[in-house]
Amino acid sequence: MRVDVRQTNGDRWVSAQELDLSRSWGVLRRHHWAVAALFMVGMLAGLVAAIVFPAMPEGKALVVLPPPVVSNDDSEDGPTQDIETQVLIANSGPVLQSAGQNVEPALDVKTMKERVKVIAVTQDILEIRAKGTSPEQATTLANAVADTYVFYVTDSNAQLPGDLGKKIGARVLERATTTSGGDPYIHLAIFGLLGALGGGLIGSAVILAVTRGDRRLRSRDEIADALGIPVVASISSHRPKDAGGWADLLDRYEPTAVDAWSLRKTFHHLGVDARSDDSVSMTVVSFADDAGALAIGPQLAAFASSIGIDTDLVVDSRHEAVATLVAYDPTARVSADDAESAESDDGVADLSEGQGDPVALRVLVVVVDRGAPRLGDSTPAHLTLVAVSAGKATAEELARVAVATADDGRAIDGLVVADPDPTDRTTGGGPQARRRTRSIAPTPLSGTARGSRR
Repeated sequence: MRVDVRQTNGDRWVSAQELDLSRSWGVLRRHHWAVAALFMVGMLAGLVAAIVFPAMPEGKALVVLPPPVVSNDDSEDGPTQDIETQVLIANSGPVLQSAGQNVEPALDVKTMKERVKVIAVTQDILEIRAKGTSPEQATTLANAVADTYVFYVTDSNAQLPGDLGKKIGARVLERATTTSGGDPYIHLAIFGLLGALGGGLIGSAVILAVTRGDRRLRSRDEIADALGIPVVASISSHRPKDAGGWADLLDRYEPTAVDAWSLRKTFHHLGVDARSDDSVSMTVVSFADDAGALAIGPQLAAFASSIGIDTDLVVDSRHEAVATLVAYDPTARVSADDAESAESDDGVADLSEGQGDPVALRVLVVVVDRGAPRLGDSTPAHLTLVAVSAGKATAEELARVAVATADDGRAIDGLVVADPDPTDRTTGGGPQARRRTRSIAPTPLSGTARGSRR
């Protein structure tokens, strides 16, 4: 039994890790421009570093030491050369200082220690590696150190640094004539690549850290799961800034093929049909500060009219967010008195009274405040949709709208997502939308145009 529990917890842990990775990848894809910018900044920083610390070719010289003298005190394994002492001599200050004076320009001891490295290849061969700003300087420096070392350990007049040992016979086995490394293009490429990777990784970490506490819902499934209501449409929004923009949207709205099909499926799902004689009213609720969602109601009305559904658009809110829409057609707003007089026995707005000629579809635009949404002053309708832009609302904010809708005696029939995230591959499917006071069999929508009124 314990094994089963541990297995279940392990599966949950793996699922949680996969979910976190998926969310992280989604965040980075949404901010791909920022990641790309930081990637480029890192690359530029790497290139600058490559210029500040240029590539330095390396020259190598070999010095051979004489074989050690065999004495009776040597071990059974044979004589050994005190090679470490010779490495210390070659790396000592006097040797490097003297060698540094033999190159142009002259180099001090500190610079020499940074550029010169002496290693023991075998028990009787030293390899002297020296870096320079040019191939010529690198080979000259390696040969200068080799010559100076040989002088110190062979010339009787030279003073060894400290008591490092006796004079020995040594000679330069191979002088430095060629160099390795130091290709400026490879150097730039390596530094640029490392800088780009560093910038991308650091930028990604910063973006993930900043967005970690972001509770806004972005995917269709997240939005649908927040209320347990399906997403019936996902469309790109048009955001007019003035009355002229609204006029252009309502008179000449041409959705893309994808959006048009999504809108048709929405009407089909809700039972709105151009060939039906039934009148339908639909309230579209959105947050006042969500410009993308605010345009969904007018877009629904404009598209319905374009496919032959006689449509009215009613701005059913007194809010500055819809001021430019009301300015386009001041007569479009229904007042509370009109709404009361136009209600039928079932409490839903009667589309044949109080609004002029009867219409097939009336779309009522309602905006609510994010902190305290209220629908009490709006006109009752057959259907209620909630429009929200991807990444513009949290689950708590949507729950407040659902509570306000329920307090007003309504049920939310579906969600409409404005400007869905391009990286979102979810559908927002959920339970079937409920129809409150009517039951109309869904039929295919026709494209036959009829007269329309807004």
